[in-house]
Amino acid sequence: MSTRILAAALLILAAWPATADLWQGEERFEAGVPHILNPEVPIETVRIDLEELWERGGEDDDLFFGRLGNLVEDDEGTLYVLDSQLSEIHAFSQDGEHLRTIGREGEGPGEFMQAFDMYLGPDGLLGLVRTFPGRIYRIGRDGSPADNFPLTAAGGFQIVHVARSNGERVLVSGALQTREDGRQFEHSYLKAFDPEGNEIHQVCGAVAETRFGGMRFDEKTFRNFTRRWALAGDGRVAVSMEFDDYTIHIHGPDGALERVIERPGHRAIKRNGDQKRRLQEFFDGITRWNPDSTFEVSATHAAVTSMRFRENGSLWVLADRGTWAREEGVFASFDEYDHDGRFRRRIDLIGEGDPVEDGLFIMGDRVYRVTDLFSAIMAGLGGGGEDDNSLDLDPLRLVAYRMAPAR
Repeated sequence: MSTRILAAALLILAAWPATADLWQGEERFEAGVPHILNPEVPIETVRIDLEELWERGGEDDDLFFGRLGNLVEDDEGTLYVLDSQLSEIHAFSQDGEHLRTIGREGEGPGEFMQAFDMYLGPDGLLGLVRTFPGRIYRIGRDGSPADNFPLTAAGGFQIVHVARSNGERVLVSGALQTREDGRQFEHSYLKAFDPEGNEIHQVCGAVAETRFGGMRFDEKTFRNFTRRWALAGDGRVAVSMEFDDYTIHIHGPDGALERVIERPGHRAIKRNGDQKRRLQEFFDGITRWNPDSTFEVSATHAAVTSMRFRENGSLWVLADRGTWAREEGVFASFDEYDHDGRFRRRIDLIGEGDPVEDGLFIMGDRVYRVTDLFSAIMAGLGGGGEDDNSLDLDPLRLVAYRMAPAR
């Protein structure tokens, strides 16, 4: 663990309230599994100021970004930024110096195509995730070529959504499309693999019947768990299984369900007309490949937007309230749960930005913001109507911040 990340972990630990007796929730057991029923109000709310460190990209920089995917950081503190549109990876130092560009578009050694996600594997290689046909390219941090991650798709077509590693194993979420008795099925999964690509176990899965043409997509089932999960350094996995319910399943390193975090008092936030319209354009763009199909956007926002484990083992959840009902001046508001699943703190990140429009990445004591990322994705899908300015974009900017001590 780098010095900076270790310092961040100690900072978070020091800020945790020693107030276990103030928690007003309830714990009950169902089939031997503890369910942690949390109140809607945390023990405390803290504010963390974001102090800007550096900025790259934009109109005044000689560095141009296309459409950025994921960001990862190695133990030396080097930041790797995936440009999905230009099929290249930028490496930056901690002070924002551009160190090198690696990769290029193609199918040859050290090349990749249409990669929308990235992780740093146990072998020190960068894994680059292509959705369809599902593939995980691998490339050295110096740009040296490596073999693809041996993810097989026996008996069907592979779709890969997200992959993450904790330094010991690789977790992959995706789907396998199969045909059985003349019908087509999609088997969604979240699986753990060893560094050689051997499957260790499946964390969770679901099956849905599909077809080419005339599909009726529903957001509440289309946006399933495959993009709403997080991997901890100790091997635990957090998964949000339901669209409407604020419920998070915590699985142990062996894949077994260890506990369930619940917020029974949670009430969904309704979408306004503009929000529904823009999301309708977004999902219509994603499902355009399936002719004569429709997509029904939910009248309410998903309960859980995203999650991430922190260095001290706590779980930070970006939920609908912290995304769509933030106070003025708050970039994003996270719900923090301790190792036992108790709602300890609400953490307001104070600074410029919008977690809907901008990309938000947290590593150690750093927050990285990619401006106007959602509009860039919309433009890539061909979205935007006559009144939508998403196709007339300012150049993307990557902005680095340091998280100040909580107050």
